[in-house]
Amino acid sequence: MRQPYSQRRQRRPQQYTSKQYTFQRQLVTCQMLFWLLVWLTVLLGAAQAQSAAAFSVAVLPPQSEDASDDAVPEALWTALEQALRRAGLSVLPRAWVQSAVGNRPLNFNPTCAEAHAVGARVGSAGYVLAAVRRGARSMPDRRTVTGGTLHLFAVETRTGQLLTSEHPTFTEDDRGFHAAIIPLVEAAAARFATAWQTVQAKHAAAAGQDDGDAEALDLRTGAVPPAVTPPVPLTRIQPQPTEAATLAGLSATVQAEVLVTAGGVVADVRIVRWAGYGLEAAVETALRATRFRPTTHHGQPVAARLLVEFNFRPQNHR
Repeated sequence: MRQPYSQRRQRRPQQYTSKQYTFQRQLVTCQMLFWLLVWLTVLLGAAQAQSAAAFSVAVLPPQSEDASDDAVPEALWTALEQALRRAGLSVLPRAWVQSAVGNRPLNFNPTCAEAHAVGARVGSAGYVLAAVRRGARSMPDRRTVTGGTLHLFAVETRTGQLLTSEHPTFTEDDRGFHAAIIPLVEAAAARFATAWQTVQAKHAAAAGQDDGDAEALDLRTGAVPPAVTPPVPLTRIQPQPTEAATLAGLSATVQAEVLVTAGGVVADVRIVRWAGYGLEAAVETALRATRFRPTTHHGQPVAARLLVEFNFRPQNHR
């Protein structure tokens, strides 16, 4: 009996083959594409991890007004290093920092160029300036306790800018200085880490962008070219010292580069000498509220950059 045609056909075993594509006349399978994506993902993750770990910070030798206890700056130094590590930052070895800084006095009111030079000499992406004021205090109940104020400054090396400063007060108990400052230092370190990460992201986003008005006249040196009339402020708003600066009895200078448009409006403020205590924000607020008679060149209003300076001196306070 003859078999049906369908049964007579030779059956071949079923084979599963991946789809194939061509790229520059080379065969590429889906499996190859899959492993290529896995490889790229691993490389990207490694690059991101390396970038995060590459951000290094240094804690410069803390300054202390308490000459009676040499252990105070040492304890603050250790607390800052440990807190910054816990915040996920790479902290340079203390011996390396001491070798780079040497016996040079630390400047807490530098220009950005000076601050950049310090960070470059140490070799860190950022650094912390620290000082402590500590002594006996009289309490309302007539008790005498030991307490004081920490002064902590987070600086970015690339620009020499002060990112933020904190000035928390503390009161010691039977556990001593170290126990009193630990929660303050931990909180400050976390905020410093966030500030450094934020400014890194801003640099990445601003890469390749135009840096302000390239056509603006440069009057930052104070020299006025021929046929140029410098800008004149129509309103003078003096920045007020912050409470932190007043309580610290701070004497400091803040300088800023200002871009004044042809319409007499302040378009940009860049701090080039800082002091902390919130004075930079006070200066920027005052400058942005100032209106100018604009710079003129051959009688025509033009944009100009100029350097302004504000001096802050101690004031009496209750």
